[in-house]
Amino acid sequence: MAKEEYFVDNERIRSFIETVKTTANEHEQVEPLLADLEKPFGELLTDDDWLPEMYQKLPPDDYEDRGEMGEDIAQWLLYREGHDLALFTLVLPPGAKTPVHDHLAWGLVGIYDGEQREDFYRRVNDDDHYHPDDEYAELEKVRTEQMERGDFYELVPPNNDIHSVTTTSTEPSVSVHLLGADVGCIERHAFNPEEKEIERFQSGYTNIECDVTLEPLVDD
Repeated sequence: MAKEEYFVDNERIRSFIETVKTTANEHEQVEPLLADLEKPFGELLTDDDWLPEMYQKLPPDDYEDRGEMGEDIAQWLLYREGHDLALFTLVLPPGAKTPVHDHLAWGLVGIYDGEQREDFYRRVNDDDHYHPDDEYAELEKVRTEQMERGDFYELVPPNNDIHSVTTTSTEPSVSVHLLGADVGCIERHAFNPEEKEIERFQSGYTNIECDVTLEPLVDD
């Protein structure tokens, strides 16, 4: 059995995780699983009492930020169970934008505070299948959504899996991510849509070091 790790531990978060795990055991398909998790996830987003203030903020100036999502962006790990499940927050300063990136896992992402613009893409070359040595990726923007507290969306690879996030509020935006993988510590992909380039990356977490880090690429 995979090890459970609570980096924020209270009755509310334990109740939510138990709901997630019980619901996951009832479904073999991702779509009905996410449909049944929408209500409890939406309730979590509008509950003021479970998320400590630290995990709603950017890293202090003297904090050793280990995340690789972008400068001044915090990715706080709240809970994980092995490689199979993770809950974390992403905090972006006003005007900040993440790289265009994928997740490679099912999930729900929603706004806890502030406002964000979500730009969603799909990969149109190679039938959305990735190869570890890919250097080319042609993306098509499929939609843009403006989101505020309580709004959320599904991630279902290979569709609805590639996006970038921009804070549009005057205060930092805080989003909650429930993912079916330890997304901060797996190898994922960052994209440059204009140049049609793809790079592998590991986003990491601000408060936790990954046990395995990516090996640098070696040029032949």
